[in-house]
Order: sequence, then structure tokens, then C-alpha cells
Amino acid sequence: MARPFIAPDPNDRSVNEPSVVVSANQVLGYYNQENKDNKRERVVDSVKSWYMDKMEEAGWSEAKFTGSQCVLGANIKLEK
Repeated sequence: MARPFIAPDPNDRSVNEPSVVVSANQVLGYYNQENKDNKRERVVDSVKSWYMDKMEEAGWSEAKFTGSQCVLGANIKLEK
């Protein structure tokens, strides 16, 4: 059995690396894993919208698609 897809954790980001690029394969794999009755073969607008909503729920402050990849950005607070 293949390893399950998991959403990236915004708490794993740092000041030097506040964002992460999620590949089309990862986006589609996560979508299909969570939507077994409505699987997709390509990253279409409905998949993008669903993924951005899920990443907002996961705590990401920004989710933006460029092509079929998603750039996620975390809001990093500097400690003084």
C-alpha cells in the first residue's frame, strides 16, 4: 500500500523558509485520497479551490496556484 498523502504543516516553516511549493502530483494525490468518489486526473479549478480551502483550514496564511503547483506561505512571527 502506498504511503498516504498529508498536508504540509505551516508550523514546520521558519523565518528563512516561510513557504513551500507543493507539486501537482501531491495536490492531486491528496485530493483523490480525500475524494474517493470524485477522483480527478488533472489539477482543475475545482481541485484548486478545494485544496486552497483545505490549506486554509490547516493554518496556512497563503495558498496560491501557479500552473498546477501550489505555493503555500506561513505567517511566521519573530520572537524578541
